[in-house]
Amino acid sequence: MATLPNNGFTGALYTYPWDLSDEGVDRALDRIVDLTGCTEIQLTPGYHVSNYFLPHNPKSPIRFGENGAIFYQPQLSRYEATGLKPRVSPSVTTPNYFESLVEVIDRKGLVFSAWNVYFFNHHLSEKHPEFAKHDVFGTPYVGQISPSSRDAQEYAVAFTQEIMDRFKPHAVRVEALQRQMWRHGMLKNKFQGDITERCQFLLGVCFNPASMRNAEEAGMDAASFRQEVDIWLRAELARIPTEDDLSLPADAEWLANAFDGRLRKYLDVLNAHTTDLWLRVAEVIKAGGGKVQSDYLAHGVRTDTNGLEPRINKHIDRLTAGLPATGEDAKALIQQYLEMIAPGGEVFVPVGPGNITEAAPLVERTRAAADAGAAGALFYNYGLMREGVLRFVGEAMRSLP
Repeated sequence: MATLPNNGFTGALYTYPWDLSDEGVDRALDRIVDLTGCTEIQLTPGYHVSNYFLPHNPKSPIRFGENGAIFYQPQLSRYEATGLKPRVSPSVTTPNYFESLVEVIDRKGLVFSAWNVYFFNHHLSEKHPEFAKHDVFGTPYVGQISPSSRDAQEYAVAFTQEIMDRFKPHAVRVEALQRQMWRHGMLKNKFQGDITERCQFLLGVCFNPASMRNAEEAGMDAASFRQEVDIWLRAELARIPTEDDLSLPADAEWLANAFDGRLRKYLDVLNAHTTDLWLRVAEVIKAGGGKVQSDYLAHGVRTDTNGLEPRINKHIDRLTAGLPATGEDAKALIQQYLEMIAPGGEVFVPVGPGNITEAAPLVERTRAAADAGAAGALFYNYGLMREGVLRFVGEAMRSLP
């Protein structure tokens, strides 16, 4: 049985399903415990496109990932209310592929938490451009699903409900259940010339037909607003920006006044629908006995960039947050975070390890998180780390009192 350090500080390790199945799940989990001392496995049931260097993978150190896939056999009846259907990874070679991984995690006394990726999905957005985020020019963005449509919302809820019902995670990290920044997920970009901050912001605003309908229902003339943004943005993108243009921020004052205040009103509509969906998903997680984990605290302009309002904060049970301060300042920052999230919530600090060649930096960051009053540290990622770095994680966890 895995045990926590004496102080109850948790080491949680992000992991991909193939990291466990390629090595053999029993062997992989034994190595995790022995080398790292981590007792929580944050395993993803669905992930976005990536390519991987896997230095200790016995099959191949290089892996080309799918462009958005899940790692279990779905019960498709759960998705009848949506036109979006999950794509199963070729890694899923048996009917109980994911179940078997979770079963061994449980059997070894480790904690299973789910790492759910929602609207960052190249496959679904390319197959169903009608549900993608559309910019003001009508371009559907490959890699981004719009939170505005009913189909996207029902997909997110069904996906979450299936994870909770079948796999019963201790916590669920909610990733990409929001509007994405304009170039998030773009691959092999060919850009020549600067794009101002204000133009970038407007390129990130969703004009999917569902977003437009929501604005119309809220009393806006969405079509004329879109036309005005289109004309302005085309002109701005076409000319060489001056130094003054590049210095102008997309700040709260500009958002409030741009386009005679109509940008502010349109964003308020988008944000309300996105936040409502996030809260629906959070309710499903909590009803299933899980903790809602987020690396997102909603506030200020960040809300307008991603569409999540501050009313989500009190529903976050586990906040992933960096710790730039040290000593008493770090303790005060952790306390500030705790006051912003759900009662009884906890803070986990992502400590790396990153590209390190010795244990000392990781030991320092991990001890600082524990000393500040965080509940645990997050380590990224089992399959991506060389064995020597996994041992550094173990040194960091064993350094705690």
